[in-house]
Amino acid sequence: MRPRCGTNKGNTAWMRVLIALADSFRFVLCRPTYTTRMLPSRTSLFALLVALIAYTGCSGPQMVTQEEPVDESVLAIVDGSTISLEYFARQYDRTSGNSGLVTDTLEAYKDFLDRFIDFRVKVLEARELGYDQDPGILAEIDQYRIQLARPYIMERNIFEPLVREMYDRRIEAVSASHILITVAADAPAADTLIAYNSIVAVRDSVLAGADFGEMAAIHSQDPSAKGAPGAPGYQGELGYFGGGRMVEEFEDTAFNTALGEVSAPFRTQFGFHILKVSDKMAMPFDRELAHIMIRPKGNTAADAADMDQRISRVSTRLSAGEDFAEVAAELSDDQNSAQNGGSIGSLSYDAGLPFQFRDAAFSIEEVNQFVGPIATPFGQHFIQFVGESEMGSYEEEYETLKNRVNQMPRAQKAEKQYAAGVRKELGTWVDSSLVHKWAGSISADSLFRMLAQGSLDSTEAAQEFARIGDISMSVAEFATYFSSGRIPTETGTDKRLFSVVDRYFDEQAISYKVTRLEENDTEFSETMRDFRDGLILFKYMEDHIWSAASGDSTGLQNHYSANEADYQFPDRVQVVSYSSTSEDGLHRFISLVRSEGIDTANEMVAQDSTFTLRVDTTHVSESTGSIFDQVFELSEGGISEGISYNSGWIALYHSGLELTRAMTFEEARSAVISDYQILVEADILAGLRAKYGVEVFHDNLVYVQPLAEEPAKD
Repeated sequence: MRPRCGTNKGNTAWMRVLIALADSFRFVLCRPTYTTRMLPSRTSLFALLVALIAYTGCSGPQMVTQEEPVDESVLAIVDGSTISLEYFARQYDRTSGNSGLVTDTLEAYKDFLDRFIDFRVKVLEARELGYDQDPGILAEIDQYRIQLARPYIMERNIFEPLVREMYDRRIEAVSASHILITVAADAPAADTLIAYNSIVAVRDSVLAGADFGEMAAIHSQDPSAKGAPGAPGYQGELGYFGGGRMVEEFEDTAFNTALGEVSAPFRTQFGFHILKVSDKMAMPFDRELAHIMIRPKGNTAADAADMDQRISRVSTRLSAGEDFAEVAAELSDDQNSAQNGGSIGSLSYDAGLPFQFRDAAFSIEEVNQFVGPIATPFGQHFIQFVGESEMGSYEEEYETLKNRVNQMPRAQKAEKQYAAGVRKELGTWVDSSLVHKWAGSISADSLFRMLAQGSLDSTEAAQEFARIGDISMSVAEFATYFSSGRIPTETGTDKRLFSVVDRYFDEQAISYKVTRLEENDTEFSETMRDFRDGLILFKYMEDHIWSAASGDSTGLQNHYSANEADYQFPDRVQVVSYSSTSEDGLHRFISLVRSEGIDTANEMVAQDSTFTLRVDTTHVSESTGSIFDQVFELSEGGISEGISYNSGWIALYHSGLELTRAMTFEEARSAVISDYQILVEADILAGLRAKYGVEVFHDNLVYVQPLAEEPAKD
């Protein structure tokens, strides 16, 4: 039987996905950042697109008008519009380069071009028939726009900049020390000024020559500054860190301060800081580590001697080549890791390890080597280097970093800043006099109850309460919005109300951009056009090809009769499968078959309620890579051993060889429908190519490859 490339109406679930991606060359191929985040993976999109183009071209011989073009840069004319050589080269090159499904041959170029033209004329016909005005399709487009536009805006304006920054800061490490003067974020102005003046005075002393570490030990209100030598934070020294380890303001200052310089005072949620950058370097790759920790059981001389003895025992056994995991399980005082062979997982260079431990662990050159003993404030350690994880490319790391960024306050801050920019662009207004009137005349509980229940004076309810751009909200609408959201936590009735208004403005600002994105963003507009074309093409194909062909019973029967020789079953083995959740029960049945024969075994099973077997019959003609391939190892009448399968057990019985025979019409029906759809589509395409004046200039395809390559450099 020949391969079939058509489909039938029953495949609408996956075909709708294919068609929805149709005509999406720029969408799928030219915008990797967007397509890999908003939709399925890039690989799957290319596979779907190529599959759709392949389906579109399963139409038999093409009716092509081969005329001399005006110039060699034109490959085809469809409905008066040209398909240029440059456009074709760009799309083809990106398809073949990213999907791996297309080869660079002249025949492949011709095939790709013809399929693309077939695709275009069907979209044109669908539009002419009014499918682009179908209410169901328009509703689906609106829903798609709503679902896609906000994530698109968030991705482009919030996440991509933050993830790019995070990625750049994860491949670099900064070593810095800091001094902190604490002050609460909502502290009175007088207290804030005192804290600021204090940090300025400390900075002046450092700039005048005072040692930064000593000043940190004396003045810093970060408790770690007075900790043990070598511990993170001692004398303000934080060690190396990359993106995501510090609060945003601290990280920004550290990465933007030159080596050896002291920063200007800056504020975080903890208070005012200054920092000094002592080094910058490439961030080492994350390492999988294991350790054995030995710590004293007490403070006596005997405890110290016992500790030395245990360290010596570990060192002797490891030096003799004993397995690190076994020694850790037996001798390590870190019970959490000892039960896992000493494994402490994959750790980053900036994971906050004691400096002595970090430096030793990341200095080991070979996997499975160890160093030790290494002293830290926690005890003595033997450290093994188990493995290393290299940082992937930006695209490879994107989703992981995005998830990390999304959990950080900086993501919410960036969204707030974006909304603030839109609000400034649009302009906002709120009836603050009404807010103050409410706050001054009604208790908070009574006011919030009134808003939540909508029990407002009718005249007051109808008046305008707030406005952003050309979007207006009445008092009644504000009451509805207030009751549907989270309860504000600010102190003071008016502050709580303004907090809700602020949230409303932020949401409306982003919604405003969502509703107008298609007007203002060329890429998104093209995405929506592609989606629209995909939906109308699906509907057109369903009505004029799939349903028309599968519903034409006379045509299907005539096609079967005229091509009956094409619909044959090859030689096939009939396989009877016996499956059970009981391994013992299935083995009993297998023994019965081998000792008594299949008929007797089946009779005994039917009479014995202790057997719970499911029986299925199938046919196999060649190896398919499935479990049924094992039947080819059996002779007729043979049964396999029990095989673990689908949370149970199965045995295969070779029931004999069924020789080649013709299929009945019902047996061949799905294949007949598939083939007949191809013929129907071929007839339709011939008419559409003529209707839309298709001209194709295949000879000009010889110029594609030079355009697809990068221009030669001088």
